[in-house]
Amino acid sequence: MKKKTIILMIPLLIFTLVVSGCERGSESLSDNSRPTLGSEEPTSTTTTSTTSTTITSTEGRTGQKELSFYATNDFHGSIVETNSEPGIFKLGSYLKSEFAAKRNKTVYVDAGDIWQGSADSNINRGKFLVEAMNVLKLDAQTIGNHEFDWYDTVIETNKELANYPFLGANIMVRETGELATNLVSYDETFKASTMVTRNDVNIGIIGTIGMLEGSILAGAIAPYTFKPVTTYIEREAENLRAQGADMIVLSTHDSLANSLGAYAPIIENKVVDIIFSGHHHVRDNQFINDVPIMQTEGNGKQVMEVHGYYDFNLKEFKVTSREFTEAADIKRDYTEDTELLNLFNEKYAEEIERVKGEVIGSLTNYINKSTLVKLANKVMYNFASITHNPDTIIAVHNYGGVRVDGIDAGEVTYGDIYKAFPFDNEIKMFEDVLGSTASSFIGSNASYPIGKFDIQNDQEYTIVTIDYVSDSKYSNIRDYPHTVTGEYVRELIAEYFRTNGEIDPYTI
Repeated sequence: MKKKTIILMIPLLIFTLVVSGCERGSESLSDNSRPTLGSEEPTSTTTTSTTSTTITSTEGRTGQKELSFYATNDFHGSIVETNSEPGIFKLGSYLKSEFAAKRNKTVYVDAGDIWQGSADSNINRGKFLVEAMNVLKLDAQTIGNHEFDWYDTVIETNKELANYPFLGANIMVRETGELATNLVSYDETFKASTMVTRNDVNIGIIGTIGMLEGSILAGAIAPYTFKPVTTYIEREAENLRAQGADMIVLSTHDSLANSLGAYAPIIENKVVDIIFSGHHHVRDNQFINDVPIMQTEGNGKQVMEVHGYYDFNLKEFKVTSREFTEAADIKRDYTEDTELLNLFNEKYAEEIERVKGEVIGSLTNYINKSTLVKLANKVMYNFASITHNPDTIIAVHNYGGVRVDGIDAGEVTYGDIYKAFPFDNEIKMFEDVLGSTASSFIGSNASYPIGKFDIQNDQEYTIVTIDYVSDSKYSNIRDYPHTVTGEYVRELIAEYFRTNGEIDPYTI
């Protein structure tokens, strides 16, 4: 049996009475199909999310209809099972079993940052995960900040490959102020949102992103801008209701864990019925004004779930439980899905394993995140020392650029380094930077050498860093003379292991 973190919303007796009164279909769907709006309703029709259509409401809908909503966030390419992550194959097996058991009563959305984060996904630029989500019949994907890591061309390519819409109602073309329809799916009827019908209930799905331009490589986000979410959610919801939506799900790549912020009026006025969020990788399970607000730790460590029923007489969705299904339980209770495994092995596995399976060295002890940041700075410092005076070089790397807590002692593969440093951030060298400017630039980031010299305000230095940090809107060195090296930190670290063989983290 699965062990879940559950919060029940109504007493068990009432829940039993409600469920017994809900309609259930007797037929099974062997292909686990979950129709889009109208596919089982003769009076309500639609086509894909990019084709305009007319929605006619279904007459005579009464009673209470069971529904279950599933969501993931910040999956970050976690394709392969690890100690803390189920991987896509077991996760897919779990989701398929839920969808089949609840036949046409389920909705599945993703709240963004799904592709970037591992060699298994990065090498194919997220294509496998797009195809995997096609297999799982994902209903909608919200565009997150890390979807921009490979620039808009990859979003466009993956959008064409996907059988589901990419959502981002507040992602605009900077020059025109218009919706970025090259990235965001658009429909003349549903606008920047989408609609599905499950168990007779018309469900609108809205996707947005927070004000996260500063979390994206400057060059990648340059053509686009994100607008404050409130107005765009209200507009999309109003339109969806006009098109026949009985209830609305918001999937936002933004965290509400510490503050409701711009979402406060959305919740206060109950513009939407459920909010699935992301970006901060924190477990969040709030219930405010009868609106569930959820977020997981990411990487498939949990699945967000909201279960309940839509009451046609009251014209509202009633939550019976909101819960997390944990990775440990998925790993224990489910086997890897054969369909997804075959897809991966037939199209992607050989190239991926050739790259990430290379053994590059070993560790005498566990290396933690802080030491990995120090190692990143050390290899950048050594690289810059080839062409610049070592006494005036300062290497700077951000803590957030390391995406693992650490790497275990023993054999180290290129895939281990790739997972720790998944981002394609190029190394740049900035010359003639005054010490006062350098000190300000370092800020809260890690720097190297550490404790070897004091930065003099009136002395000039060479700063070696990654373009994500140097090109940020908060950077004060962008306009200094610089060299774009074309090198990545993970490549320098991999070469460091290849050259030195066994590494003792305590000597870095």
